[in-house]
This record gives sequence, structure tokens and C-alpha cells, in this order.
Amino acid sequence: MITFRLLLPALCVVSLSGAVASAQSAAPATVASSTPGGHWHGHRHGGFWGVLRQLNLTAEQKTQIKSIFEQARTQNAALRESIRSNAQLLAITAPTDSAYPALIATAESNATARIKAASDLKTQIYAVLTAQQIAQIPTIVANEQAAWKAKAAAWRASRGQS
Repeated sequence: MITFRLLLPALCVVSLSGAVASAQSAAPATVASSTPGGHWHGHRHGGFWGVLRQLNLTAEQKTQIKSIFEQARTQNAALRESIRSNAQLLAITAPTDSAYPALIATAESNATARIKAASDLKTQIYAVLTAQQIAQIPTIVANEQAAWKAKAAAWRASRGQS
């Protein structure tokens, strides 16, 4: 006679093996990315953060810049939430809906506010940098762009793309 103690583990094994088989037969998910290798690196790993890391900032400058970024993060929390919620509403609202023009106006307003906030942040950070550090920034940016283009070209060549 089959007891419940024997039946339960057998059912678990059968259900797990079915789940594994279906997972293996499913098509693998692809990562949509514009960067070589399919990896997206956040802003802290590149962009303006990457430039600042290469400027040999003093301890005082690092402290001031961290403070500026933290202040901007708290000040822009409401803007980020507005952008997020408006984007969600735009995704589900038809262009024929009477609320659609107001959502577009909010998106435009949010974009303007985001550009202004980024400009203000950059202005505050540049005020902390020395003239010599500011002069290094165009070279750093050009070198990073050249390195990225070379990496992208190598990635495309390894896959037979032009």
C-alpha cells in the first residue's frame, strides 16, 4: 500500500522535473541593450561619475560633491516619481483619450525640469573643481568615447557585423 509519506516526495520530484524540462525548452531571454556584450552600466559606473573619478579629487572635493549629489537626490525625488507615474499613465492611455494632451504636457514639463536639475547639479559640481580639473574633462570624455567606440567595433567584428 502506498502511503502519503511516499507519495508526496514522488509528486514533488515529478513536478520539479516537469518545471525544469519546460524551462529548458523555453526560448532564452535576450537582453535588449545598445552596449557591446549586452550589459548596461548604471550612471555611477560611467558618465559624469566616471569623469569625476579620473580627476584626482581631493578629500574635501569628494565630500563636497557627495553632499551635492545627496542634496540633489532628495530634491529631485518628487520629480522622479512624477516622471515614473506619468510614463506609466502614458503607456496605458490612448492618444484619443481626453486626458492624453495633459499627460503630454506633464511629460514635457518633467523633461524641462529634469534638464534644469541636471544643469544646476553640474554647475554646482563645476564650482567645486579647479580650473585645471575642468580643463581635463574634454580629454577624459574624448578618451572614453574613443574607447567605447573601439570596444563596440571589436564586439561587432567578433559577431560578423559591420
